[in-house]
Amino acid sequence: MLFRSNWFKQLFELSPDPTWIIDGNQFVQCNDAAIRTLGYTSREEFLNVHPSRLSPPTQPDGEDSYTKAERMMAIAKEQGLHRFEWIHSKADNSQFLAEVTLSMINIEDKKLICCVWRDITERRRAEELARDTERQYRLLFEQADDGIFLMDASGFIDGNPQGAKMYGLSRQELIGRSPAEFCPEYQAEGRLSAQVAAEKMAAAMNGENQRFEWLAMRRDGAIFDVEICLNVVALHRGNYLQAVVRDVTERKKMEEHVLQLAFHDSLTKLPNRRLLHDRLGQLMAASQRRGCFGAMLFLDLDNFKPLNDVHGHEIGDLLLIEVAERLKTCVREMDTVVRFGGDEFVVLLGELDTEKAMSASHAGIVAEKVRLVLSRPYHLTLRRAGKQDILVEHDCTASIGVAVFSSDETSQDSILNWADSAMYMAKASGRNTVQFYQ
Repeated sequence: MLFRSNWFKQLFELSPDPTWIIDGNQFVQCNDAAIRTLGYTSREEFLNVHPSRLSPPTQPDGEDSYTKAERMMAIAKEQGLHRFEWIHSKADNSQFLAEVTLSMINIEDKKLICCVWRDITERRRAEELARDTERQYRLLFEQADDGIFLMDASGFIDGNPQGAKMYGLSRQELIGRSPAEFCPEYQAEGRLSAQVAAEKMAAAMNGENQRFEWLAMRRDGAIFDVEICLNVVALHRGNYLQAVVRDVTERKKMEEHVLQLAFHDSLTKLPNRRLLHDRLGQLMAASQRRGCFGAMLFLDLDNFKPLNDVHGHEIGDLLLIEVAERLKTCVREMDTVVRFGGDEFVVLLGELDTEKAMSASHAGIVAEKVRLVLSRPYHLTLRRAGKQDILVEHDCTASIGVAVFSSDETSQDSILNWADSAMYMAKASGRNTVQFYQ
């Protein structure tokens, strides 16, 4: 067939999509793209044939290809334009999925059908892959042990059952609400929750996966610890911020318990010798920055062993616990009280004064206060299940050695040795006294 219109002929021949002309119910013309797509050597091999000739016997819906082709062409003739999907066969009998557009045209005063194919096999495969991926994601989303939330600029758009339960809400109650509603005003580091959240979300939107700990809040106002992983996920519907939230309250409690065991005395709950070195290092660093002196008080109880020998270790433990409580009342919150071991205790005093003499005076006042407080009688009660309580009154004093130091003078070991030596001087001078290391 010849085309009188050169522009239509050029458009027809140069189209990258296979294009056909249907006269009646047969292909009567096609472009080069059709020949290449089908894998034939010339157009004469498949012209003047019914469109179903280039198709498998039936289409995916089970309808006979010939019958369906007739129906599709009838719709195009009636409506002027019709678009649908179709399975075609190539010369080697392989098949591909095409989007077919049938449109009515007039050529040489004759009504014909222009048929354009577009291979959508890869597009459909990608769509199916995206749908499969989203189905898998949805399965994990619904069954995950962690809370999973999807967010956009308006707030939460979805949350899985575990996430809603974590906050004491239903899934519907989450939709459209801001994440800022589910946390206290300030985070543990003292920054505004809204500010921190905005920074984390902005970083995640820029492709930086975020993992951080967070203080969250349930509907009833209870605060709990969570770990959040924040990143962007691409779903079939678009890109969203995903927050995977894990409740780490129990883990944090366990970590704190382990730290308590590692750095605190199990009986008195005071810092132990290991934590003493850390606190002393901090005190010396602060002393170097501010130019202030610090002091260490080394205490040994004077009359402890007889109590243990006469009444047993349980009563002795009660006295040690009481000593710890009395010591804490004698110092500032910034100071440190340590159980060094046995019946020995250490008190660290920081940021006393820039003058050594004045610092020694401050330390002497605290040491004398400690000596007087610890010398008061102890009334100890040992409670025994099903038995009569044991009541013991005991007098116990302390010998106290004091070492005043600055950070540029010496090492931690030297400071401990100085205070220990001063304590033995107090023992030698009659006990229940305070001695300074000279």
